[in-house]
Amino acid sequence: MINRHTTLICLTVSLLACVSCRHNKMPDTPPRAVVRDGVAITLRDQKLTVFRDGKVVKDYEISSSKFGMGSSVGSHRTPLGIHAVTKKVGEGQPSGMVFKGCRPTGEVVGTDSGRDPIVTRVIQLAGLEPFNSNSHKRRIYIHGTPEERFIGRPASYGCIRMRSKDVLELYPYVYRGMPVAIESCSQSTYMKAEREHARSIVVPPSVVAKLPTETTLRIAHHPAAGHGASRRLARTTVRDAATGRSLALRRSNYANSIQ
Repeated sequence: MINRHTTLICLTVSLLACVSCRHNKMPDTPPRAVVRDGVAITLRDQKLTVFRDGKVVKDYEISSSKFGMGSSVGSHRTPLGIHAVTKKVGEGQPSGMVFKGCRPTGEVVGTDSGRDPIVTRVIQLAGLEPFNSNSHKRRIYIHGTPEERFIGRPASYGCIRMRSKDVLELYPYVYRGMPVAIESCSQSTYMKAEREHARSIVVPPSVVAKLPTETTLRIAHHPAAGHGASRRLARTTVRDAATGRSLALRRSNYANSIQ
């Protein structure tokens, strides 16, 4: 006889299988350009990979948005495309430190404590393409989470979540202006593009200097800059490391992924 406990277990297993199935259906198309010195986040298999000179330095399991991929304000989706690190927060704070508004609160929470704040370290990102130029305003971060049991599958509200020990290890590797590519493909597809010497992403110093330093994106509202400043920044950021030419990366590349 199947009892209530057995039925509950079956339902739970079925739900987890559905979640796994859903994120494995993300398109596994090759990336438009690769990060040879920076970070690549591949959503199909929920991985974050650190590259140096085209070689893997570290890789980690992550958790992206449970609502899928996209850049709309209020969608709680994870944006695709080229980003750059704008700021690192949390130096010297203990693992599990809770952050609000990118400031430590003084409260420390344990793993899988039943709460879901931003913890340990915060790495702020800014989108460098027209369709994701609101990522900084949306407060898209790479950060620690106490909900570590969900790492490896989509569970966030737009950010990239990591285990506290992993984000502590990643923290020293990243710097302001470091390129971060968020792609729908798998890590293996991304690695194949690396081996085939696909176009490499760099962020010129002139653009790094214009990256926002605050928690919210202020450059678009500066009276002298006007509302088109973030779009101009996006159009001039992504360059080929070999030729120095700007890469023509357009929203149409993600037409099937972004809503």
